[in-house]
Amino acid sequence: MTVTPRVLFVHAHPDDETITTGGTIAALVSEGAEVMVLTATRGEGGEVIPAELGHLEGDRAGLARVREQEIAEAMRALGVRMHTFLGGTTRTFEDSGMEWGPDGHARPASTMPDDALCAAEVITVARHIAAVIDALQPHAVITYAANGGYGHPDHVRVHEATVTAIDLAEWRTGRLLFVDTPTEAARAAFDPEQPGFAATGFAAAQTIPAKPPVGRIVIGQDISSVLAAKRAALEAHRTQVSVSDGFFALSNGVGQRIGDREYYSIGAGGEVPEEELRDGLTSHVLTGLDIAAVEAQEHAAGPAPLRRRREPKKPGLFAYLHASVLAVLIAFLGAMQHLNAWVVHPGGTPLILPWGVVLSLLLAASGLWHLKTMYRSSSPMLLAAVIIAVLSYVLGQPNWLPGADMVVTGTLRSVAWLLGPMLLAAVFAFIDVRGRERTR
Repeated sequence: MTVTPRVLFVHAHPDDETITTGGTIAALVSEGAEVMVLTATRGEGGEVIPAELGHLEGDRAGLARVREQEIAEAMRALGVRMHTFLGGTTRTFEDSGMEWGPDGHARPASTMPDDALCAAEVITVARHIAAVIDALQPHAVITYAANGGYGHPDHVRVHEATVTAIDLAEWRTGRLLFVDTPTEAARAAFDPEQPGFAATGFAAAQTIPAKPPVGRIVIGQDISSVLAAKRAALEAHRTQVSVSDGFFALSNGVGQRIGDREYYSIGAGGEVPEEELRDGLTSHVLTGLDIAAVEAQEHAAGPAPLRRRREPKKPGLFAYLHASVLAVLIAFLGAMQHLNAWVVHPGGTPLILPWGVVLSLLLAASGLWHLKTMYRSSSPMLLAAVIIAVLSYVLGQPNWLPGADMVVTGTLRSVAWLLGPMLLAAVFAFIDVRGRERTR
């Protein structure tokens, strides 16, 4: 028996579903899949582009009503028959708002309404999403990555709540996907030198608002055959989006191309087989997912927890304290040990075996790699390497320490010890350890 794929898209505001995943939605619908779009808020805090609708800005209730109509029109353009707002008739979550930070990314607003999505507990939001998952029983769920795309707090909250909902729901979803755009694709989309951009009248981006990808991107969904549907859906969101030929802009007027690919990483569940990735990204969000096996779970002894990738987090204060203490220990032990050597006389010729510097550099390499893999970041590791180098240099200055003695001398072994940890850190910094994360 052939099973019709069921896919749930979870988004924060009307227009997000079209901007980030509209092509994927239209492509799945055109293939006969059952697609549902769940929108967390009505976008009450959005800015308004058309001058004739300017009176809606600040009128949260009025703008909410208009944006409800806009997303209904966008759903028709994409072919979606199932759309609902988070909370249904029992609870309303409002747009939390945002501010642009100095780095060009979104950050939480200084104030938010009491019913804002970000004012609610994650578990509360997650329970509502879990109820939708249990009702639809999707084979795949698609939402934002942990960075929220460009950092919008509502996007981040939807990501957190959806990840929690996957575990709360009785239905075991087969695959959880995150919208995650490659840096080069984002740069190309905003390139003001691309053909046709000048004719749009849109402004060129001063900085690329998209944040760097969080996970390993394995899917570049081909939406070239449904670009017309995505463009029509973008035009439906007229309070938020301006469209000109193959480009669109939000309220900031910055233009970007409507691309023919939408990109995803897998957050949990069924992986894309490696053989599908030999020639690059796979072109479909359901590649390698055993739909029939997910459908048959009701016959299993009990639901197994969905394997979820651990998301790398930015190192906190503890990470840098940990790196500093570890670096001091390595610097001291390595400096004291690095000059040790054996002298052997093969054939009567003295030969120095500098085991001390080898052992010291292995100690440094182990410590630096430990920091790199523990925090999924190069920053604590680089701090440790700098501390090791500075302390080793200090120990080589006879006039700076009591006793006028040098622990680190001018020998070749000392030079290797002074430079080695920094060279190791430089090499480790270019190694991506995120793709090796275990799932649980």
